[in-house]
Amino acid sequence: MKSLFLFIAFLLTQVKVYAQETVALRAVGFDAGVHRIHVADVLDDRDEQYLGTHKNPNGNEVKLYLDKGAASSIKQFYAISLPHQEHSKPIYIKILALNVQESKRRMNDGIARIARAHIDVVFLEKNGGKLHEVFSIKHNEDQVFGLEDKQGLYVTHEKRIRAALEYCMLAFLNNYQVSDQTTNHFTKPEEGYVVDTKLGQWFNLVTIKGMRSSYFEGYGISYTGFVDNKKGLIKPYEASFEVTWARPGIAAENGFKDVNSFVFRPELYFIYKRLARGIYGSLSANIPIGYEILEDFEQNNSFNFVIGLGASQGIRCIPWEKQGIVFGVDFFQQFETSKVYSTDFGVELVLGINF
Repeated sequence: MKSLFLFIAFLLTQVKVYAQETVALRAVGFDAGVHRIHVADVLDDRDEQYLGTHKNPNGNEVKLYLDKGAASSIKQFYAISLPHQEHSKPIYIKILALNVQESKRRMNDGIARIARAHIDVVFLEKNGGKLHEVFSIKHNEDQVFGLEDKQGLYVTHEKRIRAALEYCMLAFLNNYQVSDQTTNHFTKPEEGYVVDTKLGQWFNLVTIKGMRSSYFEGYGISYTGFVDNKKGLIKPYEASFEVTWARPGIAAENGFKDVNSFVFRPELYFIYKRLARGIYGSLSANIPIGYEILEDFEQNNSFNFVIGLGASQGIRCIPWEKQGIVFGVDFFQQFETSKVYSTDFGVELVLGINF
């Protein structure tokens, strides 16, 4: 029994080790100007002393740590550009936050991956045997990657961490010795500058909608992708495909036995507004493009190219952020080159999944 317990414990230990990877900071210095200071010690004051949980290029979810620990790695990194010299003043650094993040974002040329190194540090001096805060700073180092460039994003976490550390040290030196401002190659943030601690979460929504209007009914399927934002407007990416048919009596009133349409609806303008956690208001303008199949009473078919302009207003409810169901309702208006109508109004009931 004892052997079995030890074997299970060994397996669990192996899984835990396998689920960890380290990031080693390259020994690359930066131009810190002429300053007679050195970093005497780095204190890691984070509750969780890892950089975050991410999927590596193999698709395995791992916890990332700085090689040799954050405190030791950062101290060694700064020692390259600010070595300990005779009569140099010791400075201490406290790490309040240090992590790497990943999300997606809609850009002008499509959806891209965003990588971030976030840092929050305090610089201290020792007076009378006690440490006293002299400067604090938060900073985000962001970089944009192609949607499929997972490898490039993952292997450059180290580069963004170094850039964030360099920025913070230069900000401290710029503040610490005003006479040397011209030696630094950055612009100090103005007072009131806010640094977001986290990248917004990316949502993938696949939804099915049941549609009913003054002239037709049918169904559609849509994909929506967006990055969450507690404040301001959200600009999602969305495209949908719809299959509809004329409501009873509508086709006959226009001289046809049956009318079916197939429409692709790319967005023209689309925004979300977060109303509360998991609840979003939506407003969109779109261009429906497709065709109608028109069957007359002699069972002859003809085709009609359809294009128009549409708009909708609605609500989306996403109760679970990671994955789960999505539901909502939209009210829509549209103008089309249909043989049945030119102006139409209706409602859509939406149900789908978030993943």
